Amino acid sequence: MNVAVLIIDSLLLLGILCVSIYGASALPPGARVPIHFGPSLFNNWVPKNVALVMWPIGGIAAYVISIAVARNQQAQGGGSSAATVVPTVLLAVILVTHVVALRISLSRGGQAP
Repeated sequence: MNVAVLIIDSLLLLGILCVSIYGASALPPGARVPIHFGPSLFNNWVPKNVALVMWPIGGIAAYVISIAVARNQQAQGGGSSAATVVPTVLLAVILVTHVVALRISLSRGGQAP
């Protein structure tokens, strides 16, 4: 099991959780947060409680996949593969997208366009 990858994934997941906690305290009641569901930019706005739970759920799913991949590689005798990097990249993308969505919501005062 590659400990470095699991530490990085843990830190990324912690970052996602911290952004959600910050968003819960910084956004006004009734605020809406953009989420991405397509090739265009943020095109769907949901209540802050829903969005601030969706991002960590996605992060936890990617983290579980990362652990499963690491254990599978350990069972097969180790070795490096692209499958180890994919969950880490996914967690990084989730974190960056979460931060950008929160910044957009904060800049609009929590109001959808």
